[in-house]
Amino acid sequence: MNETPTIVAVGAHTADMEFTAGATLLKHVRAGWQAHLVHLSLGEKGSRTLSAAEYGEQKRTEAEAAAAALGASAHFLPFRDGEIEADEPTARVLAATLRQLRPQVVITHWHESIHGDHIACHHLTRRALFLAAIRHFDLDGLPPMGWCRTYYAENWEDAEGFEPYTYVDISDVYAEWQAAFRQYAIGRGEGGFPYWDWYEARTRLHGIKLGVRHAAAFAVEPAARWRQVELL
Repeated sequence: MNETPTIVAVGAHTADMEFTAGATLLKHVRAGWQAHLVHLSLGEKGSRTLSAAEYGEQKRTEAEAAAAALGASAHFLPFRDGEIEADEPTARVLAATLRQLRPQVVITHWHESIHGDHIACHHLTRRALFLAAIRHFDLDGLPPMGWCRTYYAENWEDAEGFEPYTYVDISDVYAEWQAAFRQYAIGRGEGGFPYWDWYEARTRLHGIKLGVRHAAAFAVEPAARWRQVELL
């Protein structure tokens, strides 16, 4: 059994988690953790000029380069961009992957989004965590994993109802995160939307609140906010 602490980010498409949680993964790697990026799909239908097959190949290459820059491992599940369903067979595939990786921390999408794949990924991850933890579910003969903490990353497409609760100071890995971000053509400004500008601005604003240069923000389930103390 792996004794090294492990953090896993589950995204609907390649680039989703590198952009939103990449710096946080790198922070954990620097602290001695293993980091993994699990991509439900390649995001292969996002190009205006390339075929899905051509763009999928490009995105896979970019994802591998970005993961290497973050000190993480990339895992590609066999689902299609724009067609991800929050169903039991898909959840079981993801659950088996989680049992293999055995994380103590999981990051995924917030539950509201303008992109249906992101919403599906949120619900799939929650279901997969349940399946992976319960020994009565047979998942390729893999032993059940333990309880883990779950966080939801800030994404420009997942803004509705997103309320940051946990912040990570990413100032010391900011330059390396930017380098990983720019392994993607869309991270370099190709394709129209200014991804880097948005995430740079958001992390700077969060940093101002904390009194640091840059910070990543994460939401949690309401129950994760409950605390019992004797005195304030």
